[in-house]
This record gives sequence, C-alpha cells and structure tokens, in this order.
Amino acid sequence: MSAIIDIAQYGSSAQEKRQYEQLRTVKTLDELDESLKELNFTMSRTYVYYRLMPKRCDSIEAKRHIKTVPVRLILAKNDHHKFHQDTRFCASTIKRLDEIGSFLGPHEAARLSQDDKVRVPLGITAATHQSPILMHMKYRVRLPDHDWVVAEKHKLIPSVYASLQIRENGFGDPSFVSASGPTYIAIRSAKHAKSTAYAHAWDFEKLSTLHTFDSTLKTSDGTMKPVIIVTVDGRPDENPRFAKSIEVAIHHFCSNDLDAYFVATNAPGRSAFNPVERRMAPLSRELSGLILPHNAYGSHLDSQGETIDMELEKRNFQKAGETLAEVWSNVNIDGFDVSAEYILPERSEIQKSDMIQMDESWKAKHVRTSQYCLQIVKCFDKACCNAFRSKYGTYFPHRFLPPPVPLCYNPSIDITEDRSASAGNTESNLKFASLFQSLALFESNKLAYDTFCPSTLNNLDKRICSHCDIYFASSTLLNSHCKHVHGKQYRTPKRKPRKVFSKRENELLVNFDSDEDWEAEWLQEDILDLDNHSFQNENETDAAVGIPVINMSHHFECAWENVREDE
Repeated sequence: MSAIIDIAQYGSSAQEKRQYEQLRTVKTLDELDESLKELNFTMSRTYVYYRLMPKRCDSIEAKRHIKTVPVRLILAKNDHHKFHQDTRFCASTIKRLDEIGSFLGPHEAARLSQDDKVRVPLGITAATHQSPILMHMKYRVRLPDHDWVVAEKHKLIPSVYASLQIRENGFGDPSFVSASGPTYIAIRSAKHAKSTAYAHAWDFEKLSTLHTFDSTLKTSDGTMKPVIIVTVDGRPDENPRFAKSIEVAIHHFCSNDLDAYFVATNAPGRSAFNPVERRMAPLSRELSGLILPHNAYGSHLDSQGETIDMELEKRNFQKAGETLAEVWSNVNIDGFDVSAEYILPERSEIQKSDMIQMDESWKAKHVRTSQYCLQIVKCFDKACCNAFRSKYGTYFPHRFLPPPVPLCYNPSIDITEDRSASAGNTESNLKFASLFQSLALFESNKLAYDTFCPSTLNNLDKRICSHCDIYFASSTLLNSHCKHVHGKQYRTPKRKPRKVFSKRENELLVNFDSDEDWEAEWLQEDILDLDNHSFQNENETDAAVGIPVINMSHHFECAWENVREDE
C-alpha cells in the first residue's frame, strides 16, 4: 500500500481550476504495474487494479479486499495542462533538486513551494463554487442581487508558502520529499501594495519567526537549515532569472549563512505541478459563499465608485484582510496548521537599503543563472565564505549542478549522423538523466546548465561570457557582468520582440516566441529592435527545435565528443 501511494503521489499536479481536492497523477495502471515490478512486487495487473480505491464503497470490486489503497484511477479527459517544449527539462530540474533534499535529509535541507493565489475580490462572493460546509454564523452566506466588482483593484492578494516535509533515509529518492507540511499565507491589498520580489523577501523572513515552520526550516540549534530549495510559479515577481529575484536570493543566502540556495520553476503553463497548488483547493473551499465586506467602517466610495477617503479605505481593506486571515487560520490541511495574516501596506516589502548587496565579482564566483533555475553556492575559499555547515560540499565538490542531459537507448539512432532529434519524435525514447547519473557521466563545470534546454538552443552562445565562459540567463545579466568584472561592454545584436507587455523605467517586458506573458522577460530597451517591428501571426507555429540526444547504445565518450564538436 505504501509503495503504491509513493508512486502515485510524487509528480502529481493539482486540478486545473484549483477548486477541487483532486490530483492529476502521471501514472496510468500500466505504469503503476511496471513501477511495482521494479520495486520487486510481483502481482498481476488485475490484482493491482483491485487494490485501488473504487468509486463506490458498496460495489463488488470494493468487497474483494478488506483494505484498499487510497489511490483512484481517473478517467481520461480532454483537459490536459498546456504543453511546452521545456516541460520535461524543467521537470528533470525539480526532480534533481528533490534528490538533493532527500540525499541530505531533513536535518540539512529544507523544501519550500511558493505561489500567489488568485486574487480574492471584496463585496462579491469570494468563490463561486458552492459546497456543503459548516460555516460560522459570523461568516454566513449572504448573496447580493448582483455580481459586479465594487471598484477598481478592490481585491486581496494572498501569497501562499508551503513547506514540504522531507522524510529520513531517502538517500536520493525524490519521492521522500512529500507534498505535506505547514502553510503560511501573507494577505496584501491589491490597491495599496504589490506582489513583488521584495514582498516575497519580507515573507521569507517572516517564515523564520513562525513556530509552525521550526521543524521544517530550522536545525536543532534554531538556525536556518544550510540548504534551501524553493519552487516558484515563474511570474515576473518571482522568476529565478530576473535581476530582483536574484538580488533577493543573494540576500537570503548571505543573511542566513546558507551552504546552497536553489530556486526553480516549471515550464510555462505547467504551474499546476507546483506542490503549493495542492493547498489551493482546501483554501478555495473555505471561500464558498463568503463575502468580504468592503465597507466595514463605512463606505469610502462615492456614487461613481471613486475613492473619497484614503485612510478609511485602508482601514476597510485591513478589516477584510484580517477577516480572510481568520477564516484561513482555522483551516487544517493534511494534519498541518495554516498561518495567515494581513500585511499592512506600510511594511509589505523589505527595504532595498536593508538588503545585503554583492558585487558582480562575488556573483561570478557564487551564482549561476539559467532559464528556469537559480543556484547560489558557497565557495571553498575560507577568506570569502564560512565553512560548509552541511555535507553538500563533500557530496558535490563541483558545487554547481550539472545540466539535465537527455539520454536515448535506441540503437537505431546513429549519433554521428543524426544527433539532433525533435523532442516530439523521440518522446517515447527520450529520458533525462538523474542527478547522480549526470554526476557520474559528466563534469558539471564544463557545460552550461541550459545546454540541452530546447527553448535556449538558438541563444546559447549569445549568453556565454567570452572572457570566463560563464553562462547567464539573459543578455542583461551578461552585459552587467562584462561591464563590472571585465571592464568591457558586451553588446549583442539587437533583437526584435514579438510582443511588448509592459514597461518600467528603461526596461521592457517582452516576448520573442509566443504571446504568453509568463514566458516574457525584462530586458533593457537599448538592446531591443523596436523600429518598424512586425510580430508573428498568432496562428503561426514555430518549427520543432532539435535537441542534442546522447545515445547510450554507443560508446559514451565518443558520442559526447561528437556532440560537442558539432556544436
């Protein structure tokens, strides 16, 4: 039973709308039967099926066994999550980070998952999905005669932080990183505050003061665990390759004397696989029929919906946020408490002047950026960094992780003739090597982390410093590195974006491949070609990107040499 639960739970995603406690698992019955055989469980496929929890407890199949596993097969539906060419690459990155957490164990590693829940409106029903729940009379259901938004930005922004328990004796098994643990929710006013990287930095420091997070974040002596692993949604306020997110990560790394700090995100459109999304369904259920008043201390709006009293407006928002925090603080998810609080706008962000700032020379030595992952690791120079508090430096002497490498066990593919294959054409044979396979086969300091990332193959050489061969996630980071470290301005040819989403000071949020804003990046305006730009038609599709595939049927060293020579 425990084997089936471990197989089914790891890698599962939340339901698409995050309103129901339903998990989408990647395991079919055949895959489950195959995985059990790999664990030396010999049983028939039918026997495995009857061990699963049936749809009805009084059916014949339910009576075949006294005990059933609380895992159910769901019917195939045409509502799959969006596919992205980097899906398997990102999944491999997050899986290897879980391998690190499992290998180091719960005493040295901590695992967090963070995301912003959909904004909760004021004055209308917070969640339209009605469910039979027992509600306190103070929050009884009161439905208005309309469903209009009260006024502009009259919403609350809940930032949810989920701590994931790491079970002992995992020895590198990623399934030992569970999806359960305590939850913290920081609620902010959407009109008077923003969800930014500095706001998330304030929340992270708040986590270290919560007693419910002591067992998952701190060691026995009360200090932060030396290795922190965080998965985020990938929006601009938390994307690990954006400058402000990197700045915040460096602050956490230095202020807590960490050995390693990792931030990773899934591919665009795959946010449902972020473990924190599984906490959204119980939180949404508590909002069924709940109306948060926007005028608890009197209306601050005129007849046109315009604000006439700013101080009264802030008090009303605070009352609504505290009410929502009280509702969520009474929730218990999988046996763990939920801590929620309303954050006043005056102290919703950490001040930049209070943050630890590091120059580009320090970043070149301790920081490695990539499209979907950020790595900050101590060095072995005692004059620069304190000694490692964990065994990370012993187990990973190269410090930074090797890139996820796709392996193919198809003897029919001759890597010397056709080493590039489409991800879709080789999906059945393609598999990314695990962390410890990559460590055994490759030298991590020889390759950029995005060497085999499909979406970055065309821009890989444009993001590598020609002086020190360090790879950067964007040309902006590369330019800053070359200017401050080497004293030279590295200029790449101006790129023509497909769409421009937003602008701040001298930066633009642009996208080169699609119209989705979560795939965009902030770039300096002077490196973009904005004159007479013509965007690609939405109906046009990009050609399949060829991924270098390592064919394990050949001699490995020769195969790898051929790949690098062709590059």
